[in-house]
Amino acid sequence: MFKLRIPIRWGGKRLAVIAAVLGIVTVLGSGFLFRSKPSPPAPVPVRVEIAGGTAGASGPRYSASIKPKEQVELAFKVDGYVREIIAVKGADGSVRELRAGDRVSRGMVLARLDDKDHVARAHQARASVAEAKAALVQAQKDHERALALVNGGYLARSEYDQAVEKLNTARAKLDGAHAQQDQYVNQVDDSQLKSPLDGVVASRTVERGTLVASGTKAFVLVDLSSVKAVFGVADSQLATVKPGAALAIRVDALNRDFKGTVTAVSPSADATNRVFDVEVTIPNPDGALKDGMIASVRLNGLDAALQAQDKPQAPAFGIGVPMQAVVRQPDGPRDYMVYVLVEKDGRTLAQARPVKLGDVAGRNVAVLEGLKPGERVVTAGTEQLYDGASVVIVP
Repeated sequence: MFKLRIPIRWGGKRLAVIAAVLGIVTVLGSGFLFRSKPSPPAPVPVRVEIAGGTAGASGPRYSASIKPKEQVELAFKVDGYVREIIAVKGADGSVRELRAGDRVSRGMVLARLDDKDHVARAHQARASVAEAKAALVQAQKDHERALALVNGGYLARSEYDQAVEKLNTARAKLDGAHAQQDQYVNQVDDSQLKSPLDGVVASRTVERGTLVASGTKAFVLVDLSSVKAVFGVADSQLATVKPGAALAIRVDALNRDFKGTVTAVSPSADATNRVFDVEVTIPNPDGALKDGMIASVRLNGLDAALQAQDKPQAPAFGIGVPMQAVVRQPDGPRDYMVYVLVEKDGRTLAQARPVKLGDVAGRNVAVLEGLKPGERVVTAGTEQLYDGASVVIVP
């Protein structure tokens, strides 16, 4: 049998070639393996809150804060020492300085500064006005004489022009003196701080003898003859609140319902929680409603709300979540969902959960179906999420 024998010579050059070929194959193989296993996407940073139980009522209810009809911060326009804070009679009949809770009327003097320096400047300005007036009278006489002489040919035109210039200068000095006088007289008036409205003192930040600078805030006044209840609604409920609509306002602290009228609806949603601010004006003739009180607003009709205020109502319980946690479903623009965090294979994943929404209370919304108490709901970072996305929780 014929056998083919190939001699193998292990020379240095052949060994170098073989090693190079094996190295190329190894590199190519490694590159192929790396390309076949792409790295997973980076986790999406999110913020979460724990879903909690909440109770709704028949008809949407919103949490609102009571604000005054008007609030004014009064500050001194001039500097000086506080000489006097107006005295008023207290509830016990004693006379004391004006303080928070006292009623004031429009034009009432609340405080006075030591105005001696301002009065002195005003007197000096009046003297400057008198001096300017005398100078103007003399300039007018000189002008009249110069005019007669130039018309008769006894005075050069250049000398007449000088008389005209002196007259115009005297008039300008008088105008300046009047302006300065008005300024100093106004400073005397501004040393008295007067109320621009009928209202109540909310706070006082100065004391008698205090040295204040121009712009120092002294009082905060509020007009509570009517108040405003401000609350936020989602876009799905925006059609139910229009300017002029009547609403029922419940204040639990007073155990009373009040009638209110929608006076303003914000044209744009808040960028953070995506709700529209609604302002309801409520008459407050007896002053029962105070600045900062918490109220609830019903959107199920004024008459029904007022008639049912003494009747028991069956609450519809739901799970409370922040409104910014709710997003629209991509395949159903009229349906909603939330992202709930689940643990799988040692990773934290976002699970899209369709939900049925209930009432809105302030910045929270009740979830009637699709969520359990205690589940972690994504409240920030939903824009980058999808069902099954890996997430990392950030504070």
